This record gives sequence, C-alpha cells and structure tokens, in this order.
Amino acid sequence: MKKKYLLNLTLAILVPFFFLSCEEDVDPPQPDFSATVSTSTGDISITFSDLSSNSPDLLSWTFEGGTPSTSTERNPTVTYSSYGTFDVTLVAKNEGGENEIVKYDYINVVQFNNPLFTDMDVTVDGATKTMSPGYSVQFAKIDNTSVSYTAETSGETSGGTTIGEELYWSGTVDFSSWNLILTSDYIFFYVTNSCGYSLTSFYVNYGTSNQTVDYITIPSDGIKYRTGYYYAFYGMEVYAVCSAGYVSWYVYPTSDNNQSKSLTISSKSIIEQSEEAMDYSSVESEMLYPAIGTGNKMVVDPNAKDLAPSNKK
Repeated sequence: MKKKYLLNLTLAILVPFFFLSCEEDVDPPQPDFSATVSTSTGDISITFSDLSSNSPDLLSWTFEGGTPSTSTERNPTVTYSSYGTFDVTLVAKNEGGENEIVKYDYINVVQFNNPLFTDMDVTVDGATKTMSPGYSVQFAKIDNTSVSYTAETSGETSGGTTIGEELYWSGTVDFSSWNLILTSDYIFFYVTNSCGYSLTSFYVNYGTSNQTVDYITIPSDGIKYRTGYYYAFYGMEVYAVCSAGYVSWYVYPTSDNNQSKSLTISSKSIIEQSEEAMDYSSVESEMLYPAIGTGNKMVVDPNAKDLAPSNKK
C-alpha cells in the first residue's frame, strides 16, 4: 500500500512536467514594412504595410514628421505636410518577445515653390501637380536620396493657347525646398487698356530677330490682363495693334529676377495710321485671363534654394 502511494505521487509530479516540456518556444517577431505614396494633390499621404514575421500580437509605429506621429494599426495611413527626410520606427511584439526596426531617412519629401506670375506644372515620377503663383507643391519618395523632376510654365489665353515663351526646368535635387525662379533674361507683362478699342495683336521685341507675336484680345475695359514671359532686352519695343491704329512702348528691363512691367493704354496712346499701313492678321485673336492676385499663401521660405530655368536664349 505504501509503494502504490509513492508511485502515484511520482506520476503526479512527472506528468505535468512532461507536457510542459513538450510545448514549443515562440520566436519573437522580426519587424519589417513597406510604404506606398498617394498621388493626391494635397498633403503627402503614405500608407504603410506591415511585413513582420512570426505573427506579432502588437505593433507600435513611430512616424517622424508625420500625422499621426504614432499608431498601433497594422497598415496605418500617415500624412506629411513638411519637406525633408524622416525616420520610421516599428516595434513588433508577441509572447516570445519583441524586436524593433528603424528605417532612417525612409520618407523623403521635396517642395517646389512658384514665385512667378503664372501657374506652373511640376512632374515627378509621372505625377503632375499645378501650383498657382505664390503657392507650393510637394512630392514624396520612399527610401531615396534625390528626386528627378520637370517643370514648365507659360502665359495662356482663356482658350488655352500659349502666350510668350514656354519655360521649363528639369534636373535632380535633394529633399529640400526649391524656388523655381526666372533670371533677368525674362520679363512678364501686364496690360491695362482704356483706349476705347480692343487690342488684337501683341508684339514683343518688335522689329528684331527675337520678335514674337501673340494674337490676343485685350478689351478696353480698364482691367489689368496678364500676358506672359518674354525675352528681356534693354530698350525693347512692345507694339500692340487695334482697329484705330497702334500703340508702342519702349521697355528697359532691370537686372532683377522674375521682373514684370505694367503697360497702360489710353485714347491718347493710339497712333493713327492709314488703312494700307495697318498691321492686321487673319488669325482670330483670343481673350486673356485678367491678372490674378497670389492670395494669402505667399511662398515665404528663407531656407529655399533657387532653381533657374533650363532653357536659355
């Protein structure tokens, strides 16, 4: 009777130990993730996808420069409103423990600023964003050190016809803030007409090898209209035609970048000439857009770097 009791006691001790020793150890997760950039026109939106192994029970994200700055979702979406390079941290936990991964400078945001007088299109990786005068646009790259871009602008009629010079920029830049500037080689014109006749042809650098002509309608309504950018030469002549004659200005550009000049026309400005000497064109002229203000979101960034256009005279 005594031996039987001893055997039962031994089994009671060994059986639980046997089953416990058969349980497999749980390996801690190995965290990893990827990210995808949205092509929206607003703030940068990035969706992160968890790729961690060993089935983590808890994920803890930290997003430098992002909103939200932390998350416990498996695949969170984060917005970035500032340019620069940002780290992303992921901690993955389960019963076996936890591990952390930090991807340094993983999110990279570049900002382009438009200090010009016309809208500008900027393209990165096939995605194009338009920024109005005085505004900026941003693009993001994942785990990269630089970004290639193109940008272009010109004056435009309300029908979409290009006015003046077509200007473009291209290159590779780091993830900073960049002003897409124009040098003193170019000048932008505003025209206000109160002469009683609509202007129908607009010549710049009249009578020279650099002459351009735009068949645009500038009505006699006292409203300031924007034309476009043109090559700037000291003492350049601007010449506009209406049914009663023509008006001419001599313009003296300065050494300032992104310069503009306002031209005004009154009834006294019109120079009459004979019907035979009138410079008419069979091309139908198109209306201009009135001049626009830059609103209250002017680009003011003391740290921005300047990028001159790629096309030259």
